Amino acid sequence: MIQSNFFRSHRWWETGVIYQIYPLTFADANGDGTGDLRGIIQRLDYLNDGDPKSRSALGIDAIWLSPINKSPMIDNGYDIVDYQDICPTFGTLADFDELLAKAHDRGIKIILDLVVNHTSNQHPWFGESCRSQDNPKADWYLWQTPFEGRDRPNNWQSYFGGSGWTYCEQRDQFYFHTFNQNQPDLNWQNPDVRAAIYDIVRFWLDRGVDGFRLDASSVYSKDPYFRDNPLKYGATDKNDYNNYHHLYDKNLPDNHQIIRELRAILETYDERVLIGETFIDNRLYDSVIFHGVHNDELHLPITFEFPFSPWYPGYLQREIEKQEKINPPDAWPCYFLDNHDLPRHLSRWVECSLCVDTQAIAKAAATLLLTIRGTPLLYYGQELGMVDNTEIPPDQLQDHAVLKSATGETPPPRDGARTPMQWDDSPQAGFSFGKAVEPWLPVHANYADVNVQSELADPDSILNFYRRLLQVRNHSTALQSGRWRPLIHYPHEHLAYLRETETETVLVAINFAYEQPFTLDVPVDRTGWHVLLSTDYETGSTIDLPDHLQSFEISLLQKHAE
Repeated sequence: MIQSNFFRSHRWWETGVIYQIYPLTFADANGDGTGDLRGIIQRLDYLNDGDPKSRSALGIDAIWLSPINKSPMIDNGYDIVDYQDICPTFGTLADFDELLAKAHDRGIKIILDLVVNHTSNQHPWFGESCRSQDNPKADWYLWQTPFEGRDRPNNWQSYFGGSGWTYCEQRDQFYFHTFNQNQPDLNWQNPDVRAAIYDIVRFWLDRGVDGFRLDASSVYSKDPYFRDNPLKYGATDKNDYNNYHHLYDKNLPDNHQIIRELRAILETYDERVLIGETFIDNRLYDSVIFHGVHNDELHLPITFEFPFSPWYPGYLQREIEKQEKINPPDAWPCYFLDNHDLPRHLSRWVECSLCVDTQAIAKAAATLLLTIRGTPLLYYGQELGMVDNTEIPPDQLQDHAVLKSATGETPPPRDGARTPMQWDDSPQAGFSFGKAVEPWLPVHANYADVNVQSELADPDSILNFYRRLLQVRNHSTALQSGRWRPLIHYPHEHLAYLRETETETVLVAINFAYEQPFTLDVPVDRTGWHVLLSTDYETGSTIDLPDHLQSFEISLLQKHAE
């Protein structure tokens, strides 16, 4: 018997597909080599032109913009000096309002990145906090004086490498930063800080944004006693951050109260979503509990175990099954493969897979992401099969927050996954609309073949596969909101699963290998399946389940209840 809670009504962020844009490298309208809001406006029809049968649009439902607030750009927008204005790099508030209106005209929601664990050290708040230990904003950041005999207040480390404490001579104290030293952490225990942040949230909601993605949302709260984190037994990682159990600088109970307060603000507006990055090294359970005991925290916690999985059916299904078992009742999962902090999935997986065909891996990965139960997050260029640019000259690197370390003390620079969107084969891949200007980061050398224009013209391209898959998903209640049920207990070479509602069943089969028997552990009626999309069968035809799967076959098959 199918459980009734699988068939509750669903909200737009549960049935829709969210597309992440890294604004610095998506589209450059003014020809200065850096992406901007007007560039995004000019490319909206590519994302969704409002026509559900479009022959050129991708067909996404929402855009998540990486930070566009005013910033000195040390960490490329994740270091903010003014939360209520747009960085001149990207344009103006008027440009943003136009983007919001034109996106809404096309049925596209806009989600902003909200970076409130920390500010820039150039933010006026921090400037005032630095002046003395007794000014009105003295307690807006995390300041400490070391005990006698210690050179730091405690052993908390920066995720980007080295101590998390930096000395301020003016104040004669140390301030804490989870990330780069130019990103001092705010003191969320201070009610004035909370009130200021909540005013920022209301400012953008009143302007019409459809929600927020919270950056580093599980590290807002810190231990008020600043106790040392315990060492992991036997740990010898070159990045000292990984050698500690982070009991006192992240995932504290008070963090949940902060998220509940943010969620309560959104609940006073109609249909606004709260997404949270629950930290890159959190385990799945650490992330999903941010739904809240009463589903009153994050709508969509972003978890990292799925993209960190090897490209192997058994491991991928294991991650899905864990999510299905751990996710709270009536809460909704969220999945992604790529983002601005990770190497692109084709760069990660093609080197550790028996399959070296990037087209086959890209189409299989797209199928998996867009047909499992949960909200998919796409990263710009993923739909083209973009890969990391690993040939960026050192003098052109832009990730100044994470400096490359040959000995591994810090994470690798993230620039390779942030290179310009590849629109066509004109100069710089059409990033500046045909202008031959030097882009913010170098374009990947494969842009002459891997680009929107050429892939739209190729019916078998990765882009057109994504487009067809999104159209199928948009017309299938089972794929949008049905329950997920595996058909193989311990998958080895292929995946097969069902998405089900009371009236529709979709069977998804993904072969990771060469031709092999189409074996299932769960009995299903093998006759009379309607082909929604397949690499080997004609769309719209009716087939019986074959005895064998063809090499790297992908098939989506449908039945309706009689």
